Amino acid sequence: MPPGVLRFIDDITQLGFNPMVEAGLVVYRITPIDGAYAGIAVETGVGTDELASWPQVPPHWVHFPAGIGFYRTNSQASPKSGWLMHSRQIEGWGDTPPRICWSSHIRAVLSEAIT
Repeated sequence: MPPGVLRFIDDITQLGFNPMVEAGLVVYRITPIDGAYAGIAVETGVGTDELASWPQVPPHWVHFPAGIGFYRTNSQASPKSGWLMHSRQIEGWGDTPPRICWSSHIRAVLSEAIT
């Protein structure tokens, strides 16, 4: 596995997300604190191809089961059956550890989700 993928897995494991690789994604569960899914562990993923330069370059596409929708999104079929990938930009890390920025980013994306 490429070093960026291994580093991402290690980073989110440190946050207790228990990632696994399947269908070309690093899949894990995260619990948002706001929005329609607040307090619910939601399965999400990141394409392994987008993690080649982790943590210097954050992934652009966020993968969710197709039942999770957004009012505004640019989406495409995910390599994981029954999932969609959504275009979401994250701007730089600053001085905060990338794993913390990534988990905050995903929670913010999920706060915009509709059921």
